[in-house]
Amino acid sequence: MLLLALFVTSWAALLGPVSLFVDLPPALVTASWVGVAALAVLLLRWLLSGALGYESAIGLRIIRAERRPRGSRVALLVCLLLVVGGLLALNLGVQSLALVVTVAAASFLGLLLLLVQYSSIFGTTSIVGVVLGVAALIVVQSVATGFQHEFERRVLGVYAHINVTRSSGMTEYRRFESWLRTMPGVKGASPFVYYAMMLAPFDPEGGRTDDLRLASVLVKGIEPATAAEVIDLPAHLERGSGRAIPLGVLRSDFELMPVPDREAEELPAAVAATPDPRGPGWYDAVLEHYASVPAARKRIPGEIRTDLGVDDDEWPEPAAGGDDARFDATALPTIFVGATLAKELGLHEDSMVMVVDPGSSWDSSSEPEFQYYRVSGVFQAGFQEYDSRLVYVHIKELQRFKYRGRDQVSGVDLRLDNADLAASVGAEIRAELPGREYSVLEWQNLNENLFKSIRFQKNLITIILSLVITVATFNVLSALWTMVVRRSAEVAILMSMGATGPQVARIFQVTGMAIGLSGSLAGVGFGLILCWLVHLYGHALDPEVYFIESLPVEISVTQIGWILGMTLAICFVATLPPSLRAAKLRPVEGLRYE
Repeated sequence: MLLLALFVTSWAALLGPVSLFVDLPPALVTASWVGVAALAVLLLRWLLSGALGYESAIGLRIIRAERRPRGSRVALLVCLLLVVGGLLALNLGVQSLALVVTVAAASFLGLLLLLVQYSSIFGTTSIVGVVLGVAALIVVQSVATGFQHEFERRVLGVYAHINVTRSSGMTEYRRFESWLRTMPGVKGASPFVYYAMMLAPFDPEGGRTDDLRLASVLVKGIEPATAAEVIDLPAHLERGSGRAIPLGVLRSDFELMPVPDREAEELPAAVAATPDPRGPGWYDAVLEHYASVPAARKRIPGEIRTDLGVDDDEWPEPAAGGDDARFDATALPTIFVGATLAKELGLHEDSMVMVVDPGSSWDSSSEPEFQYYRVSGVFQAGFQEYDSRLVYVHIKELQRFKYRGRDQVSGVDLRLDNADLAASVGAEIRAELPGREYSVLEWQNLNENLFKSIRFQKNLITIILSLVITVATFNVLSALWTMVVRRSAEVAILMSMGATGPQVARIFQVTGMAIGLSGSLAGVGFGLILCWLVHLYGHALDPEVYFIESLPVEISVTQIGWILGMTLAICFVATLPPSLRAAKLRPVEGLRYE
């Protein structure tokens, strides 16, 4: 009765893994984990009460091979040589799909020969189904996990772990940055400005042409001194340009208009209590410096050039070697462009580009404003969306366009000691920023739809392939059921000699669990070999479709652990109907026709 009660309770354990992927009511989640605990107790009781006795000896004898086939050792050795040689060739850089298929086939054939040597035909055929189901689940899980983590790594290489923004811009961003650096878990901080613009290549020899190739880009203004604390741009530049490029090459000679901080009562309490890192009286000093700067360095787009007596529309086109320093390529502000964008527009280092602000064209009374830049580096983030649409400039250049030269920013980027702390740190920051004036966005929410899609597909495929394992265990159930019917005489003899129903049931449970354990372990080994082959082959992907260039594989010990546990649990459930039938068999009925 206890066995049956635990079995019924353990059905709730099927919801335990589901609760990891699907939001269920708390009561149902609690009941599911009670079922998991009940199933664990059931397995432990089964193991301690008889699996270590004669029941295990009889059960294992059922699936043990009576004799080993001739020549199997030679064939096994050949398979082993093919696997080792193929893996060695792939590690040395041989990219051949035929070689991958050969190694995979040799691995499966070698595994099959190994099972045949130690298991009966009945045991081997039952084990093979479990092997294929476990191996398929491990490969799919490893690829899906690789996709998920690769997306996360590339997103975190471009975006910070957390960014704090204000819709109308921040003027007190230096105090804000100083306060954010004091938050627990914050590793680095840097101000930024985002602005959507248009970009086109520019030939200084030929001037403007009618067939300019325009690209819509997202321009990010960064502070070169602190940007490396929050994004992986130096590594991306080295990958895209083939050499290390310091962020300091991003230059701008534009002088920002100083803006005083808002009154203390208008600021969050934590920010108001943070002193300005520029020291007391900074505004008067900066304002005095700003007044002494030449007008040419303070000019914003669309403003009339009073220092030279010409309108902005009358400026000549830039020409190589021109007399005006504004059109001297070495004197132009610099820009970093993505590798895909550079390829599409034919750009390289020292190319000149024109960046156009379409915002001014929304009003028909004004023309689009633009600025010329010199490409000082090409970065490759490894994510198609970023490499084709994102460009970096000095933060002053975007402050010049978006905020009309005023010293204010869109927000502050943060990098944490651990990306998984983003939710908790973000909650602490929100608690200090009452109201809706500021927005705190964690990295998980930056591409929320993409991450949700990946997780949903991963969980859906996992559930589908779990059904493959379930179908394979039906083979175990049917085989054990047939065995109970065919061995009714032996069961009757055991019971007539004093064996109880639970002891007879454990014999068939041992048989089924031995099949499940052998198939699970062999499936893990075969799955790991397949994952290794996929990783070594490096199947190329279309970055415009999949956003990354090759098929990623990442093996997780935790995932392998729960796949093993799930498979053994399903196999155990499959052994219960035939074992209960055997336990109910009456000795007189089993010996009636003997």
